[in-house]
Amino acid sequence: MTDPDFRNAFYAHKDVLYRFVYRMTGSANGAEDIVQECSLALWRKPDAYDPGRGALRPFLLGIARNLVLKRWRDEHPHDSIDEDAFMCGPVDLLGQERAEMVARAVAMLPPLQRESIILAEYEDLTFEEIASATASTVAGVKSRLHRARANLRRMLAPLLEEKGTVYGTR
Repeated sequence: MTDPDFRNAFYAHKDVLYRFVYRMTGSANGAEDIVQECSLALWRKPDAYDPGRGALRPFLLGIARNLVLKRWRDEHPHDSIDEDAFMCGPVDLLGQERAEMVARAVAMLPPLQRESIILAEYEDLTFEEIASATASTVAGVKSRLHRARANLRRMLAPLLEEKGTVYGTR
């Protein structure tokens, strides 16, 4: 990968990577660090990316995902990221703006569900692209999205009842 190719790749994908990592971690500094680590990983091993296996964006999101999960494991060495280990409770909806409520609910999701919902709903990736980025199967992505949406419906139930809407149809 030449310098201009690397520069173009960085500028084309840095914002998507930052948004994903920020939504996963809730930390602006952490997101900046991980985006930089993703860029360095591509710079150090440009041959790791094989265009025949998919687009560059899911590849970079996969690197970002691995770095987020590694950081999470380092910060929570005794906690599991297994989806079944988490039970999401209701969100206190009084006095909060709707977008803040949804963002808070998304942040409360188990990490694997959170990454799937962020990539699907915020970054508008296809099931196949999400599967590529998360080293999962399309069926696994669909399952995580189903669980994430069910958790969001449960957490945001008071808001949904108030507005008469149902979240999670796609």
